[in-house]
Amino acid sequence: MNRYNVIFVILFFFVFSALLAHENHNKEKQVSKPDTLTIVEGDTIAINGIATAQFLKSKRSIEADSEQSEMEEEVKEVTFEAAFEHPHNKLIHFPIALTAIALLLLIIGYKENKYFSAIKIIVPFAAIVTILTVLTGQAQEEPFEGTAIYALVETHELLGFGVLISLILWSISLYVERFKKLIYLFAVLTFILVSLTGLYGGVIAH
Repeated sequence: MNRYNVIFVILFFFVFSALLAHENHNKEKQVSKPDTLTIVEGDTIAINGIATAQFLKSKRSIEADSEQSEMEEEVKEVTFEAAFEHPHNKLIHFPIALTAIALLLLIIGYKENKYFSAIKIIVPFAAIVTILTVLTGQAQEEPFEGTAIYALVETHELLGFGVLISLILWSISLYVERFKKLIYLFAVLTFILVSLTGLYGGVIAH
């Protein structure tokens, strides 16, 4: 298998993990019961036991409230304060992207090591961002305590620590000559841990 096939396999695994983790569960819709109509001489006088005019008025009111809520939610998403809410959810993208980039550069420049200097910057930076990601993640876990998914949160947290340790070891192997033979081992290990951590994070978020 040449290096381009290896890159393709890694990219496929990474994209598949991301898509699986962030699958939109909101598309699943519950099947609602059809309305019961009361018809007299061809005219609908009631819907679900409620007078037609009253039912339609109530339905319009519910739809208007729903639209108003959606508009308020959209406005909330673009406020300045929203940029600082749930920092863990925003920081987590950096370790994922930086790990993938560093691994790809490592594979592409396998023979010539022409990207080695860039990798020596990317990986330690990813480790620093991961420290912040782990800390902010711990700060956000309280709402999940006592819930059915808290076990997933704990596993996600444990994997996050694994990513941090793996990135630190990868960084050391990049700078310490005696550990350079382990660079690829730590690179692949980090990528696998990042993918698993992202998978659990996506399940928790949705």
